[in-house]
Amino acid sequence: MKPRRTEDTLQTTDISLRLVELITELDGATLAELADEAELAKSTVHNHLKTLAKYGYVSREGDTYHVGLKLYHLGNYARKRNEVYGVAKAIVPELADETQLEVDFTVEENGRVVSLYDESTYSDTPSYLVDGRLFHVHSTASGKAILAEYPEHRVRDILDRWGLSAQTDHTITSTEEFLDELERVRERGYATNFEEAIEGMWAVSMPVKTPLGEVCGSINVCGPTYVYDESRERTVVDAMTEKVDEFERHLTADSE
Repeated sequence: MKPRRTEDTLQTTDISLRLVELITELDGATLAELADEAELAKSTVHNHLKTLAKYGYVSREGDTYHVGLKLYHLGNYARKRNEVYGVAKAIVPELADETQLEVDFTVEENGRVVSLYDESTYSDTPSYLVDGRLFHVHSTASGKAILAEYPEHRVRDILDRWGLSAQTDHTITSTEEFLDELERVRERGYATNFEEAIEGMWAVSMPVKTPLGEVCGSINVCGPTYVYDESRERTVVDAMTEKVDEFERHLTADSE
């Protein structure tokens, strides 16, 4: 789902960025496929692709367009310039080794969540995080953990912008139900996700706060549902609690 367009955005930029997103979603696409998906004239799409290719944001292989490696460079730069990246790089592998599951540190940006640093010691399940793709906040434990720290008006703004699309049959698709879920997260101290974003996957997440008390992201542990039980969730929560405390101590030390 794309964000709702507002009157203060440039249509030409909207089209170019949407084409990049479509190429990514389709894992490569022809001019005709992009024109059909974007509901635009082929000549319009061609002009945008030509410009994007000139600056390295897309590349062409035969008749198929793919995103360019320049986006990897820019994404990697954006990831590493985040002030908490260094702490996440130290904490995440330790928790992955302790839980023997996949662990990552996630941040919210523009109403979506993205993994800033990921480590997996669980070899029997594929990682869904290392490609840096964006996830919806309402269907992920990380999104719930972060949004539970936001005021309600900010949460509603994000949900209104992106909607609550059904990622699976288990996804919460009602705003009021999601707000109730955030209240449960606050009471419990952590968020959970059981096949709400990806079939066959469960996750637990806790927010991480800066010395000023502002949420800067979340630590998340995930794995396949066939290794889940309540005892394992409790063990993961206990280990995660210690790492969140350690993470926040590092942030406090870095700010002094």
